Amino acid sequence: MVMNLKQYIKAHWQSDENAAADLGVSLRTIKNWTTVNPSGILKHSGQIIQRDGIEVLELFDAVAQSMEQINEQRAKA
Repeated sequence: MVMNLKQYIKAHWQSDENAAADLGVSLRTIKNWTTVNPSGILKHSGQIIQRDGIEVLELFDAVAQSMEQINEQRAKA
């Protein structure tokens, strides 16, 4: 199963707050990435893939999954 970005952040940082602190962004930015603009996290992909246990394709898959889910929700609205 492919994780969405929210699940990916939870799996690698345990919380949005930890991810925000580690990436040097605001909590609001993390929320924006998970609900509106998942591709925004890719700006930090170089920093993210340097962490232990991170697979770069897993990050891209999570972004793609979130974008698909957001687009499906927009289509239903």
